[in-house]
Amino acid sequence: MKFSCSLVMLLTLACSMPACADDKPAPAVNASNKDAFETVSGWVRKQMEPGGRYAYVASVDQKKVESELDDMGKLMQARGDVEHMTAEEKQQMFVKQQDVNAILAKHDNERVICKNEAPIGSHIPVKTCQTAGAIEARRRGDMQNMERSRSQVIRGGK
Repeated sequence: MKFSCSLVMLLTLACSMPACADDKPAPAVNASNKDAFETVSGWVRKQMEPGGRYAYVASVDQKKVESELDDMGKLMQARGDVEHMTAEEKQQMFVKQQDVNAILAKHDNERVICKNEAPIGSHIPVKTCQTAGAIEARRRGDMQNMERSRSQVIRGGK
């Protein structure tokens, strides 16, 4: 029972979504059975697509998440729910869930990152906060601009 509660809490944490999303499962989703797990795993897969909450997950990590979700789905399919799993299967499920949660937490576009930095010309630090998605979008845009500028220099400044 303790493991079942932990699994439910981990799956709920991994799949917490913004309040305005139309396609979200219920906030208190109980992922201790096959149907609830399919709902949660389907949402996670959808959020890894472009524009989703986990859109910036690297392709190698995305493949790992997909693989782990597939493995967990097979365990759920075989047993129907966590209560009918053996201790070994529960342990496998728990480890796979931790791996998925770690990857998703690291690449959550809605994760807020705050920094205390002193602006140029001042010694007084200012706290600025941005979402990880905004930071990554800016980084990718900067990389594209640099690549565009570099290609123009190579072509002779056209």
